[in-house]
Amino acid sequence: MTPETLPSRIEREREFHNQEFADSERAKINRFYLITRSSSQWYEEFLRRQASGKQVLEYGCGMNSYAFWLAQQGAQVVGIDIADTAIEQMRERSHQRPFPERVTFQRMNAEELEFADNSFDIICGRAILHHLNLHKAFSEIARTLRADGRAIFVEPLGHNPILNAYRRRTPGLRTPDEHPLVKSDLKLAEEYFDRVEAHYFHLCSLAAAPLAGSKAFDGVLRWLDGADRLLFKTLPVMRKHAWTIVLVLSRPRKSASVTPT
Repeated sequence: MTPETLPSRIEREREFHNQEFADSERAKINRFYLITRSSSQWYEEFLRRQASGKQVLEYGCGMNSYAFWLAQQGAQVVGIDIADTAIEQMRERSHQRPFPERVTFQRMNAEELEFADNSFDIICGRAILHHLNLHKAFSEIARTLRADGRAIFVEPLGHNPILNAYRRRTPGLRTPDEHPLVKSDLKLAEEYFDRVEAHYFHLCSLAAAPLAGSKAFDGVLRWLDGADRLLFKTLPVMRKHAWTIVLVLSRPRKSASVTPT
């Protein structure tokens, strides 16, 4: 994290993502994201079981938003994003999607939520926490999550040396302030939540990326996903080298949800 002021960091994030939503720059690396099927399915199944009749906040409601899908599952959804372009695009789409009355979108800083305490049953997001000051983000999630609520996030991990080398070689694909999660970030979550569950995905399955688009891809990916499950179960030390973590947070500590100065 740079020593610059918070407004400048937030403005950098807003400018980057406004440009990204306009240009779809990350389409260049879609081959790698095709392997994330198992983590996406885990996330979707969790939300499918939980969403009906619930008040849901989606952190980061841009290109890969689940807001409309959540509305179809019976949830009342508020989507927030720092990028003006993302909010404009989602509001335009809402006129063409079912249950528009169940979805609203607001431009908002996820570190300073404009919602009352205990507003949501579920808070969710994909690839958003690693853009944030986690003290502030965890504090706000704990504050606005109901006592029996649950938060779920899909995030990149930052321990794999090969992935980190790739990140260093492609700085234009990410903001200068984002930080894939590390073990200390998971430990930090325990200061704000009594229960922190980590589910690990995508290590062996990274090898399927070059086959994306081929007839062999689906079969190879299924086999490698199975290898990942076995590896993470039998050798827990390898979990930190996964590309992706699904983080489930519950039992928020309300006394801890005051952001440190």
